[in-house]
Amino acid sequence: MTEATRELERSIRGLNWTYALIGAADATLLPFIPLYLAERHLAVLEIGVVLAVAAAGWFVAGLGWAYLADRTGKPEGAVIAASAAAAVASLLMPLSGRAVGLGAVIAILFIARAPFSMLDPITLQRLRETRRTRYARIRLRMSGGWALAAVVAGAGYQAAGLKLMPFVYAVMVGVFGLWAWRALRPPRAQRAPVELTTIIAPRGLSTVSLAMLGFCAACLLLGMSSAAAQNFVTLRINFLGGGALLIGAAAAFQAVTEIPTMGFTHVLTRRFSNGALFAIGSAIFVAVFLAWAVVTNPYALALLKFVTGVGFALTYVAAVLIADELWPARLRATGQVVIKSVMFGLAPIAGNFGGGYVYDTYGPGAMFVIAAAIVGAAGLAALLVVPTPKATHEPKPTTVKEVIRAEPVAAALDD
Repeated sequence: MTEATRELERSIRGLNWTYALIGAADATLLPFIPLYLAERHLAVLEIGVVLAVAAAGWFVAGLGWAYLADRTGKPEGAVIAASAAAAVASLLMPLSGRAVGLGAVIAILFIARAPFSMLDPITLQRLRETRRTRYARIRLRMSGGWALAAVVAGAGYQAAGLKLMPFVYAVMVGVFGLWAWRALRPPRAQRAPVELTTIIAPRGLSTVSLAMLGFCAACLLLGMSSAAAQNFVTLRINFLGGGALLIGAAAAFQAVTEIPTMGFTHVLTRRFSNGALFAIGSAIFVAVFLAWAVVTNPYALALLKFVTGVGFALTYVAAVLIADELWPARLRATGQVVIKSVMFGLAPIAGNFGGGYVYDTYGPGAMFVIAAAIVGAAGLAALLVVPTPKATHEPKPTTVKEVIRAEPVAAALDD
């Protein structure tokens, strides 16, 4: 094993724990925010507005950090600093007022968390010449950390109340920050970005192709529908009699199926294009959202999260790989954060606000049906706009028997 290989393996081990720790930290916060807001006496529409404002802050901050990261070449420092900022912001939640003050603090918290989205470009750059599908096997550690922490946190909040949530998250994200400081420090000798083979070579002065814009639109539709359905199914479970423990278990159910799906992604990419995987994941979401529209048992709603885990794993990994194919290497951080900012920042602005309005005005059934229609359009859009890489016809391996048989023919040709 060469020194470069050993360095790469050490870096990957550090990334494995980095993803596991950020998954565990987020699991103590994100699944429970709608329930926390409800316990702070916010109405459904107010919860949608607060989540939309928070998503808007995350969207703007994420793009700004990505711009700086691509020009400094050191996104690791932003991730480390963000962990400290997120810990401080979470401790302000108990001190805030009812709606406006609490909404402002949650928006600040989401802005502070924005640099966490740069973990993916950091990972893709450190993998360098290795197969990019190895990313999925690293990313699944986040799902593992999420699954374990969501159940433990849900049980704790069920017993002691959601008032503990800001303090638990502050500790968890602080632990993540300490590990990230150890594992993600930029190397002393910066390497130039590795140019990977792209599906499209942009012409002229523009580096943004129609495929990039079209895929951003597909991610926008996916993010809108997912934000509305996933956030408000939490309230649905709570209104039907489920508590924090069931909500935490539901979040864990999704992560449990994400793990094997992400681990199997390298096999699926040999049979399907990344656009097809995105469409398959979207179709899975369609089926689940339609089921949520008619199911009225909180335990059945939670169990359906097992299925959403497969859909999320397929769409998320496919989105990361498609972005890496469509954007040039010098804009790798920008490309990844643009996709994530669209899916988890811009889209939830409309998804959370619109979902809250439809849920409050027309009921949960109508909201889930509309979400299913939108995510179906996202999958169709990905199939239409993402180019399929041309198949490379590699020479068939020659066996010893074939070489022996070919020798008389070669000799005759020589004569």
